[in-house]
Amino acid sequence: MTIGSGISIRKFIGTALTSNSTKVMLLGSGELGKELALEAHKLGIEVVAVDRYDNAPAMHVAHRKYVINMLNGNAVKDVVRREKPDVIIPEIEAVNTEALKELEDEGYVVIPNANAVKVCMNRIELREFIARRLELPTTKYVIAEGADDVINACDKIGNPC
Repeated sequence: MTIGSGISIRKFIGTALTSNSTKVMLLGSGELGKELALEAHKLGIEVVAVDRYDNAPAMHVAHRKYVINMLNGNAVKDVVRREKPDVIIPEIEAVNTEALKELEDEGYVVIPNANAVKVCMNRIELREFIARRLELPTTKYVIAEGADDVINACDKIGNPC
């Protein structure tokens, strides 16, 4: 099966914990990750949960777990290369996006892709992307870098602010 920009994934789901298993890696293992892990189990997919702290919610239901610094690109790449997942799912935006891009370039499937994760990780960039590039309506906003900027922004936007 081909997805996205020609990325190929298998048509059949292998059995978890076997040599032909289909494996998903969650980079971030919070409550959303736990829900993803539970659904993956129902499909017979092997789940590897990764987070910056031990006993994150998805780790309770994963087949294996790792605790790493998610902003350390080498740590992210090391755990991915060790596990060789079929699909990598960044469940949180606080992950090294350069490492995700390198992994994509090596052929790993990252959903959503590294660029989408990078945009979502930077709230200001996301806001600017939506408002300026896509020209979608948004609430009024001003980017403030200090107390004086906040007061001026409130004057500019009006109340409620």
